[in-house]
Amino acid sequence: MNPYMRSVLGALLALVLPLSSPAQQKKSEWQKPGPIQQPAGTWQKPGEIQKPKGPWQVPKGLQAITMTTDRCQQRLTIGADTLFEFDKSTLTSDAEETLAALGPMIQKAGKHPVVIEGHTDGKGTDAYNHALSNNRAEAVQVWLIDHRFVAREQPSVKALGKTKPVAPNTKPDGTDNPEGRQKNRRVEVVIDTCS
Repeated sequence: MNPYMRSVLGALLALVLPLSSPAQQKKSEWQKPGPIQQPAGTWQKPGEIQKPKGPWQVPKGLQAITMTTDRCQQRLTIGADTLFEFDKSTLTSDAEETLAALGPMIQKAGKHPVVIEGHTDGKGTDAYNHALSNNRAEAVQVWLIDHRFVAREQPSVKALGKTKPVAPNTKPDGTDNPEGRQKNRRVEVVIDTCS
C-alpha cells in the first residue's frame, strides 16, 4: 500500500473509531425528550382553496385528443373548447394544431366508416343544442376533407346535442357544474374498425 493511501486510511479510522453508536453509550448519556415547543412568530391560517381565474389553458394538438378503443370501434374525443369558442361553431385559429394531429390518427386506422359526432352541454333547448352540435361536427368534417385526411364520401355527421353527456351538467344540489358542462362539449370521431 502506498504512503498516500495509508495516510487516508489512517485519517478515516481516526474519525470513525471515536464515534460510538447509541447502543454503546451509557444509559445516563442518552438524550431525554423534552416538551414539544411552539414555534415563535405568526402562523399562516388555512383558508378556502382558490380556483384559478382568467383565461383557461386549453390543451392543443395531440394532448387535446383522447383515444378509446372497443372491440369494433375506435373513438377519438376532442373537447369542443379546443376547437370552438363557447356557443359557436366556427373553428378557432388554434383548432388547426389539434385537427392536424387528429387527421393522421384517422388515416392510421385505415379505410373504415367514420362518423363525426357533435355533443353539447345541457344549457339551452334541445333544438338549439342539436343544431349547434351538427354545425360543429360539420365544421370538423369539412376541415378533414379539405386537408385530405378523409375522402369526401367517407365521414358522416351525427348531431347528438345534449343527449349523451359524459359528466353531470349540474351538481347534486342543482347548481351549475361548469367543469361537467365543459367535458360534455366535445366532438368525437368514431371509426368502425370491424367494417
